[in-house]
Amino acid sequence: MEQIKSSIHPRKGKHLTQKERIMIETMLKNPGRPLEIASYLRRHRRTIEREIKRGEVEHFDTELRKKKAYSSDRAQELHDLNATAKRPELKLGKHHETAVFISEHILVHKRSPDVVAPLLKQEQRPAAVSTKTLYTYIDQGLIPGVSNESLWEKRKRIKRKRRAIKRVKKQHARRTSIEKRPKTVEKREEFGHWELDLIVGGKGTSKPVLMTLVERKTRMLRVRKLSDKTQASVLQALKAIERSMGVGPFRSMFKSITADNGSEFLDVEQMERSGFSKKRRVKLYYAHPYSSWERGSNENANRMVRRFVAKGDNIGRYTIDRIGEIEKWINNYPRKILEYKPAQECFDLEIAA
Repeated sequence: MEQIKSSIHPRKGKHLTQKERIMIETMLKNPGRPLEIASYLRRHRRTIEREIKRGEVEHFDTELRKKKAYSSDRAQELHDLNATAKRPELKLGKHHETAVFISEHILVHKRSPDVVAPLLKQEQRPAAVSTKTLYTYIDQGLIPGVSNESLWEKRKRIKRKRRAIKRVKKQHARRTSIEKRPKTVEKREEFGHWELDLIVGGKGTSKPVLMTLVERKTRMLRVRKLSDKTQASVLQALKAIERSMGVGPFRSMFKSITADNGSEFLDVEQMERSGFSKKRRVKLYYAHPYSSWERGSNENANRMVRRFVAKGDNIGRYTIDRIGEIEKWINNYPRKILEYKPAQECFDLEIAA
């Protein structure tokens, strides 16, 4: 009968509070039995018995005899210590295959955790986790073979101090500033507007370089190998693209190009004029000096190319086929900004529209 009374309206699932521990210590000095304390605190008798045993300490009485007694302070210290050691259960758990899947996609397929996490849910893998959780697992060394050094974007991320940019008040008479570029281009609402840049290998203008063109709306990338970093090579590459596409289709596909102020891009008339007629093939805009963020898509694409072509590499040793493979990999890489669709898919949809 007493056991039944002790369990009336029990407080299940709640840890004992410090106030309750002090009450237990006070009632034990009266003295009080665990059953009476449990009934008073509306706790189960076994909860109180375990708590008393957990908080027992030895001390000497007035006659210097060892005596065991419950200490609320000691019990609270143990509770707080155990609480700090608790960690949430890993979602990966015993799903070793999922961990291997993550490792393979990061190390072999060169994909970022931000791309792998949605892929886990898409393939309905067990223990699918969010991007944030996946980064946490990598930080804790829980993904076999994967560390922060394996993450291209994370290990290349460097905090830089922002420096004041001195704007050039007077633009070159023949160059059109990016400030005059239509808002539809800035907002990426219209298809057919590109950003242009060069990727260099070793030092010197006489060595081969890569010319990259990125379509702003779909992030589609085109990579061409040039014999050197000169204006003549850039013009020759644009003429080759125009020839392969045809004058009309090129003009429809390339409505504008935004470039930096490098010497290889400065001949506005030659850059804009068609290589097969006297008509203009494309409108050219120039970003402000030292303002690479104005060509953000191009900078991001170049960073992806650098996963395969390291700084200082001799670009001359990269074959046309190899460059094509790199271009294809990047264009088929799921992009968060495109709702995890690859640029190639978005580009094809625009062409078909």
